[in-house]
Amino acid sequence: MLVLLTGNEAGEFAWHEVSTRVNKTANDDAQLVLPITAEESAAEQAERPTKKAVRKVAESESDDGQGSLF
Repeated sequence: MLVLLTGNEAGEFAWHEVSTRVNKTANDDAQLVLPITAEESAAEQAERPTKKAVRKVAESESDDGQGSLF
């Protein structure tokens, strides 16, 4: 049973960067698991939309700790 609690041996896994196409379920082809080049990675980074700013809501003075959805 303790075998399950041990870590991986050095070199047991190979890590490489893959395309962000893996994040969309509509994409289903063998190329999803292939490594991408630094140029492809940079192109994907440039295509990403910027994140929207999250509006921070000020806490009211009468906060009862219940939270609110509105």
